[in-house]
Amino acid sequence: MKILAYFLFAIGMVAASPSQSEDNPHTTGNVPIFFYGKVIDQNNQPVAGVKIEALILQGYEKSPAEYKQKVQTNLLSTDASGNFVLENVKGSSIQLNFITKDGFKLLPKHEKRSYLYWPPDFHPDVNNPVFFKMWKKQGAEPLENSAWHGRVACDGTTNRFDLLSGKKNPGGNLEIVCKRVPLQLPPRNNDHFDYELDLTIAGGGIQSSEDDFSFIAPESGYAPCLKIGEKAKDKNWSGKAKQEFYIKTSNGNYGRLNVDWYNWQTSPTHLEWNCSINPSGSRNLER
Repeated sequence: MKILAYFLFAIGMVAASPSQSEDNPHTTGNVPIFFYGKVIDQNNQPVAGVKIEALILQGYEKSPAEYKQKVQTNLLSTDASGNFVLENVKGSSIQLNFITKDGFKLLPKHEKRSYLYWPPDFHPDVNNPVFFKMWKKQGAEPLENSAWHGRVACDGTTNRFDLLSGKKNPGGNLEIVCKRVPLQLPPRNNDHFDYELDLTIAGGGIQSSEDDFSFIAPESGYAPCLKIGEKAKDKNWSGKAKQEFYIKTSNGNYGRLNVDWYNWQTSPTHLEWNCSINPSGSRNLER
């Protein structure tokens, strides 16, 4: 990722002649940095008192003919409206680390986010702050966890697993069927293909999770079986067969299921899943 590359490139930038200005971004990479952020919770309410560590990559003159880079650390916090501002500094890029507050959990995709200012890539706007989402914890409950990984054929063979033990079991309550056309793909093949992943919870139900945080299972909306997949001719074909689901077992317990099928491999293909179930019957799946 180009932003991360700029952050990690901490050994000399370019040789510069003594006549070049230390403030010239073409030699130092330093430009004025402004950043406007806002932290909200799962209900889109502002979160005050969040601590943020901002790492700023800066160029400096090691000698009249050589420039290097260093990292400056700034500590910020959100106000009563959940806003935070970084200003009055210079550098080429920033990385926001450790966005934390007791009793809250940051959305994983918002961890260690970087922004490149030189060359110009990120353009801050005081009227459109960058949003960061946190989950206000309700109090985690004990969950029963299981996982499985191994090889499965993608010819429509039925695979059954026990969600509690994480083992293959002919009478298991998780049924997974992988299908792909063509069955065998040429090595290093980049062509699109048809694929389908069928998931069934015996006596229970399953539904896709589109939530930022999958910490509260829906009370309803479950189907006995769910199919995901694509046709090779689909316009926006992605080939992605990795997804998170909510499940409800036959005895009424709620859980979270993550499935990852390596559908591009030669059959038998690699499949892995992990599951967390709340045995109390509560919909709380907080981690």
